[in-house]
Amino acid sequence: MSKLYVGNLPSDINEATLRQLFVDNNLPCGTILIKRGGYAFVDCPDQSIADRAIDMLYGIHFLGARIQVEPSVACATRKRSPVQPVGDQRRPIGKELNGNRSD
Repeated sequence: MSKLYVGNLPSDINEATLRQLFVDNNLPCGTILIKRGGYAFVDCPDQSIADRAIDMLYGIHFLGARIQVEPSVACATRKRSPVQPVGDQRRPIGKELNGNRSD
């Protein structure tokens, strides 16, 4: 099973409408998971169908927008930019740590 990411979908998209896009293009698919924010994950039976879906559907106009279709990438394997610390990251020292101040 190969999973695809389908992005730039309208916020009111439903599973039946997205499934029909795949059916109309002779692309069998399994589970479709619609997510808030205009994207979905689609399971394809094998890699060759996933590759065909990417070739046929990437960049087409669908319901008023140009959609993205690409292989789904697990969160742990996505490249992330390093987090930069903001402000002074040092902890206070002395009695202020436990809330007691000696003014």
